[in-house]
Amino acid sequence: MDSLIAANTKFCFDLFQKISTDDCRKNIFFCPLSLSAALGMVRLGARSGSARQIDQVLHFSEFSQNKGNKPDPCLKKAEQEGPGDSNLEGQKDVTGSLTLQTESSKDESGLLSCYFGQLLSKLARIKVDYTLSIANRLYGEREFPICPEYLDGVIQFYHTTVESVDFRKDTEKSRQEINFWVESQSQGKIKELFSKDSINNKTVLVLVNAVYFKAKWEKYFDCENTVDAVFSLSESEKKNVKMMNQNGLFRIGFVDELKAQILELPYTKGKLDMVVLLPSGSADNLKALEELERNITYEKLAAWSSSENMSEKRVAVSFPRFTLEDSYDLNPILQDMGITDIFDETKADLTGISPSPSLYLSKVVHKTFVEVDENDTTKPKPFSSMAGSALLERGTRSGAWSWEKAMIRFTPGITRVFAFR
Repeated sequence: MDSLIAANTKFCFDLFQKISTDDCRKNIFFCPLSLSAALGMVRLGARSGSARQIDQVLHFSEFSQNKGNKPDPCLKKAEQEGPGDSNLEGQKDVTGSLTLQTESSKDESGLLSCYFGQLLSKLARIKVDYTLSIANRLYGEREFPICPEYLDGVIQFYHTTVESVDFRKDTEKSRQEINFWVESQSQGKIKELFSKDSINNKTVLVLVNAVYFKAKWEKYFDCENTVDAVFSLSESEKKNVKMMNQNGLFRIGFVDELKAQILELPYTKGKLDMVVLLPSGSADNLKALEELERNITYEKLAAWSSSENMSEKRVAVSFPRFTLEDSYDLNPILQDMGITDIFDETKADLTGISPSPSLYLSKVVHKTFVEVDENDTTKPKPFSSMAGSALLERGTRSGAWSWEKAMIRFTPGITRVFAFR
């Protein structure tokens, strides 16, 4: 499990560097763990060069190298733990049927999927006051038959399925069907994942990845303390916001190399936290933010948020109420990172998904939603010990916190699930 967590963490920061732009005024919000699981679902049916490229970009190859030839406890643990409760569509028990009987499940992709199954089941068993919806699903043109073994693996490990639709003869109905499913999985928060004309009659395989998360603060912000305030994007650019305020004991630290503060805001029952990085002492907030983004790595973030660097102190916290909804067409991003074959009809080898040699991935879409207010936080969430990188903005009041970027962290022992800026 630790190797899978490490692989996802590296992918998180690699993806962040590709998604981030030179304009720090543009927010970034993504969930690397859910996306990693979605691409792991494709990896289960990928072969030859298509499989190798996914392994390299998502660092799955390092996962398999670390496993070596040692006996693997994955199945035994899965059988002992059971599935737990979950609101994930298609949740299946990863016990009895998780026997890896098929040839595809005996190779590295089967072992990888087994660990994803453990991870998703462990997440589902965490008994805290939050709602997590991960909508991962493949939609394939019905002319391409799906291998029964592959479908079994997707259901067992990834708690979802593969839907056959009629892209060629009824494109609009297929689009509406996908949008309706995503909206239902996100409790109505994510609407119109695919706009009109975003899917056409040449589409053959679509990977949908949407995330919605809602949790309550351990220490609520009193609505009576929320005020109208000015939020500083830069020296010259300001924004009027609803600023939430509270005083309390929080874990806080300082990052010397960046001249930045780091604050931990716990969610209810202490199972997960929001970790916020606030550049300080700079006349230009955006430049300070850019400097933070250039320097952030998993190792550094782990050190900055460690118990050695953070301690509990009384802090006056000012935090903007905000809503973020982001959507990414990941085809060009993943291709730029090195995953190219699966998007090319002449090179894709997805014969583990369908026996047809002409199947390829037409589109990968990642959609996230987050809403932060006084009483709860609604947002896509990653599972993890720490998140990627992100934030919102900061003001200038001395002795108080207001910010510009934020990172989310999970503490249960799963690992990084999402990041937003």
